[in-house]
Amino acid sequence: MTSATTSGLPPVLRAFPGAVLALDRAGMVLESNGYLERALERGVGGQPFATVLDPASRRKLDAILAREPRAGQDPAAVPAWELMLAGRDALEPRSFYPVWDEGGDRVWLVECPRDPRFDALYEELAAVNSEQANTQRQLAKEKARLARALAELERELTENERLSRALQGQNEEMEAQNEELLAMTEELHAGQDQLLATNQQLERRTRELQIALNARNRFYSAMNHELRTPINAVMGYNDLLLAEVYGSLSEQQELAVERSQRAARHLRELVDDVLDLSRLELGKAELATQDVDAAALVDDMLETLRPVAAQAGAEMRRVDGEPVRVVTDPRRLRQIVLNLLSNALKYGQGAPVWARVARGADGGLVLEVTDGGPGIAQEDLGRIFEEFVQLAREDNTEAAGRDGTGLGLSIARRMAHALGGTLEAASTVGVGSTFRLTLPPAAGRPNDHPRP
Repeated sequence: MTSATTSGLPPVLRAFPGAVLALDRAGMVLESNGYLERALERGVGGQPFATVLDPASRRKLDAILAREPRAGQDPAAVPAWELMLAGRDALEPRSFYPVWDEGGDRVWLVECPRDPRFDALYEELAAVNSEQANTQRQLAKEKARLARALAELERELTENERLSRALQGQNEEMEAQNEELLAMTEELHAGQDQLLATNQQLERRTRELQIALNARNRFYSAMNHELRTPINAVMGYNDLLLAEVYGSLSEQQELAVERSQRAARHLRELVDDVLDLSRLELGKAELATQDVDAAALVDDMLETLRPVAAQAGAEMRRVDGEPVRVVTDPRRLRQIVLNLLSNALKYGQGAPVWARVARGADGGLVLEVTDGGPGIAQEDLGRIFEEFVQLAREDNTEAAGRDGTGLGLSIARRMAHALGGTLEAASTVGVGSTFRLTLPPAAGRPNDHPRP
């Protein structure tokens, strides 16, 4: 077995009748004449030389490498170092002369010639020592095996006694468990019968609920038509009366007709809200999506509500204008925006109302409607999106109850979810409220926000 590094050795070293190794300062074998590999029956090139030495010889090697290199020194003037090599079966002593090269970064370990008779005696002694060591190891193994067998036998006897006592107790416990298991089996049968009856009752109630839901939907559809027709007639006649088509009205008559008109308009809004809520609950809200300029849509809604804002004495405007286009249902989006702006005017008590349009992180729409009104208490923020919930205004509780159905925000949030977005609210009492609508770039790709 030869090393791949022998090609770099001078011919005289390759033919040297002993091991020749070249080590770097870290003790790595750089070159070898292959003599040591044949003796060890394994390669040492490219490996730390310490891996083939016993612990004491490794310390000697460290001392050799730590010595100050003196290039060109006569090897005969350098003391030899005896190193124990880990052979295939045992340790083998070899003596080496350390010789440094001119650069001082490489040391040559040249094996000292030995008397062949010493090798023969050493091999004979090593064989005897090896045989004795093997015999001692066999005896030690046999003693250990006998000791383990005796200990195991004692443990087995002790364990058998313990198992006998435990077996008697287990038999008694098993009898008690069998009786308990029998009672539990009887209870299980009774529970299964009760569960079967409960399932049958649940199925019956589910069918009844489905029938009731279908009936409610049919009722909503019918009532929407039946209620809107007379309401529209009432509103039409009120408009004719206010236009004095049937003659002039006194001041009290005109006031009464205007109140009737407001009540009819409120009733029509209630009918529309209930119908929209029913469709959203059933997931039947149909979407007609198209490319929408969000900023232009908000501007249109602001212009629509401008008279209402003037009547309330409130300023309305859009800030931070940014061109944002999304693919969504413009009618549903208008309804959401109209609801948010109307609420801001209604509960803002004449405070300014701002609408901000911005692009979301996903490329979608972020719309915020902020008012400078009295704000909403934290305990009420979770309730404002519930159905038929209206928060009373401090200055006029009765008016607050008349101005809406309590369905607007609930419908707006459900519509936002139907468009794949969210609607959230934040408020500080005495500062104002902000409603934040987020929509994805295209409807049908919902944002990663939890829904209530």
